[in-house]
Amino acid sequence: MSLFKRSHTQPEPPVSNISEDEKNNFKVAENSDDSSTAESDEVKVGNIVIQKDPTVPYIDLITDFDTEKERERRSKWWFKYALFLWDGTDKHPKERRFLIKLDWFLLSSCCCGYFLKYLNQSNIGTAYVNGMKEHYGMNGNQYNYMTTLFTVGYILGAIPSNLILHRISARYYLAGLELVWSILTVLLITPKSLNGMYALRFFLGLTESGYFPGLEYLIGSWYSKEELTKRSTYFACAASAAGMVSGPLQQAILTSSWAHKHLKPFQWMFVIDACISVPIAVYTLFTDPNTPSTTTAWYFNETDVRVGLERRRRIGAQLNIREKYTVKKIKSFFSTWHIWIFPILNISHNNAWQPLTSQGFQLWMKTTLGLSSYQYNIYPTALSGAGIGAAVVVAYFNDYFRSRFTPQLLLLMFVSVMFSSICLSIWNIPKGLHWFSYYGMGVPLACGQPIIFSWVNRTLAHDDMKRNFVVVITNTAAFVTAAWIPILTFNQTKAPEFHVGYTYNATLCGFGIIMTFVTWYFYNRDAARKSPFSSDKVVQDEVTKNESSVSIKELDV
Repeated sequence: MSLFKRSHTQPEPPVSNISEDEKNNFKVAENSDDSSTAESDEVKVGNIVIQKDPTVPYIDLITDFDTEKERERRSKWWFKYALFLWDGTDKHPKERRFLIKLDWFLLSSCCCGYFLKYLNQSNIGTAYVNGMKEHYGMNGNQYNYMTTLFTVGYILGAIPSNLILHRISARYYLAGLELVWSILTVLLITPKSLNGMYALRFFLGLTESGYFPGLEYLIGSWYSKEELTKRSTYFACAASAAGMVSGPLQQAILTSSWAHKHLKPFQWMFVIDACISVPIAVYTLFTDPNTPSTTTAWYFNETDVRVGLERRRRIGAQLNIREKYTVKKIKSFFSTWHIWIFPILNISHNNAWQPLTSQGFQLWMKTTLGLSSYQYNIYPTALSGAGIGAAVVVAYFNDYFRSRFTPQLLLLMFVSVMFSSICLSIWNIPKGLHWFSYYGMGVPLACGQPIIFSWVNRTLAHDDMKRNFVVVITNTAAFVTAAWIPILTFNQTKAPEFHVGYTYNATLCGFGIIMTFVTWYFYNRDAARKSPFSSDKVVQDEVTKNESSVSIKELDV
């Protein structure tokens, strides 16, 4: 039996062993207002002055865990259990206090904002099955056109939005996006025809485009490699929670007496979503900490700022996040596998959601089973809840074992979704297998997003600009295909059977299995070469003086 022991010592690496390229990884952002006063070997972060030398720790987080008493404590079952539940258990007290603050403020801001984004993104589907279709006399693929225009706006805005985010304060930018899309959401009650709805959905996609990759980038900027999957999962679960709320919210509106006055019930949902958006935008403005090298968060003291910087220094992460993008720099990204493989892998996962985002589950319950509005609005909530539970368990497992099972978990996800898609493509199957198949798609898919994006963040921690760019491309590439494929594969005139769509989905998952093996191969190849692109290959026999602070020591107990 093995106990995973994380050492928090970060001894100063010998200067002779550090190349100029590696030193560049530790650069921190310099504000133009401070550059004229800063010394050549120092720079200001917020109100404190720090050394730019990567061999100089920002703060002492050394704790001696190599004692008999500590080894005995760490061998106890309760310690392993506590470490599984919270990765701050074996950290320095200063780092634990910092992590509590970071989790409370950054994660709450991310989760609230992403909950809001997904609620606004998915409310159109709920509205479609609750009166919008009849109100506008929609037929054929008009619903698909509406979702496609949202996707087109999303694609056009994603890369420019995140290039902007890399240069300005994240809290102002993200809060501004939330405020703008709350205004656009309430305007959805005004169109007299579908053309107006099409235009508003396009601009909603445009404003929401930078939000998800921006938050994934921020999470990757603060958390270490063994903390990422859990935090990305909490973030992703906010979307599932929005899916749980959307149906019951619409059902509550349908059954209320006031909802039928002045507006249609589905229009009231747009109004309520917009009202929720405004306070969350204000909350983001006051709680988003920016990044470790640009933070001015009111809840961080000087010690916290230094801890945040030291955590990045210990893993060799680059902190210079306000460097300008150049054509030469961007071209260099395309010479490595990350910019090609990660986006294709994510396409396989993201597009596999189409059976559910095309309202296949709800339409099957409504038209084939003849269930009431209460049932087809509420039952998908259980699917979202099961997805949240599965995603959290998988994330804790993955982080505890330091992401060593990331490829295997993705393979299990694709196999499950492929089997479910094959069953639904046959269609004439027992009703119980229908239910199982919808859940067999939705629950595993909830685990995929945080696993893939935490893999990207871990792999590219050494290059801040490239990490930001690859996160954006990985996310955007999936929407490029999602903009037009549903019109061909999930044609609403074939609802809810979607034979072509489910067949396509099964094929897509088979491709996802292949891409998982391809990604795994390149990842292991880089690790074997000890390339600067390798991520967290840190298993070592013992803690030595020049070892990384985020290391694993295997002990027999």
